[in-house]
Amino acid sequence: MLLDIAVFLGRSLPYECAVFLICALLVAVGGMAGASFRSCVAFALLVVLQHVIGPVMGQSLALSLAQFLAVAVRKVLPCVLVAYWVVETTGVGEFSAALWKSKVPRNAIVTTSVIFRCFPTIGEEWRAIRSAMKMRGIGTGPSAWIVHPIRTLVCLYVPLFASVATISDELAAAALCRGLDDPGPHTSLSEIGFHAQDRIVLALVAAGVLVVTAFALAGKGF
Repeated sequence: MLLDIAVFLGRSLPYECAVFLICALLVAVGGMAGASFRSCVAFALLVVLQHVIGPVMGQSLALSLAQFLAVAVRKVLPCVLVAYWVVETTGVGEFSAALWKSKVPRNAIVTTSVIFRCFPTIGEEWRAIRSAMKMRGIGTGPSAWIVHPIRTLVCLYVPLFASVATISDELAAAALCRGLDDPGPHTSLSEIGFHAQDRIVLALVAAGVLVVTAFALAGKGF
């Protein structure tokens, strides 16, 4: 939430670049240098689209729409990058243990645990469906959506939605079998704690957001 506030309070491109580079550096240090580099390339292309290609080509409806989308994507890119890093580097057990430590309601923990396990399973199901379509000679690429949009939609999404309903029920049952709804205290092999360095980083981020918010309210945004 603090990152969202920090991103959307900025008014200048240097400020956006600074916030994004901090997020990219955090992700790179966290072990995902490839994702950080790709996001930097995407951010640079979005900046070029708005500030270089737009003025050179002149204004048109299509270009204005493209520039609007470029700004919108650029605004949310730092949040998406950090969220992707958190999801990829945090196991479901660690995430559940952190939620239990934070005194989150039990229903929310069960729902979140099911969702975290659901996405990888849905991805596997999606790849299996596409593989089965290729074996039957049914295309799944962009040309298939143009030539046979209805057939491609039916062949892809009907079995996927049917599988998702079954997967969600099975994952919910598995979560209940593991005792996630037990009202008693829960233990975990993952050691989760809020240490001194975490408090320092959180305090620095909160202080930075407060400074940016104060300048924005005073009409002197960055």
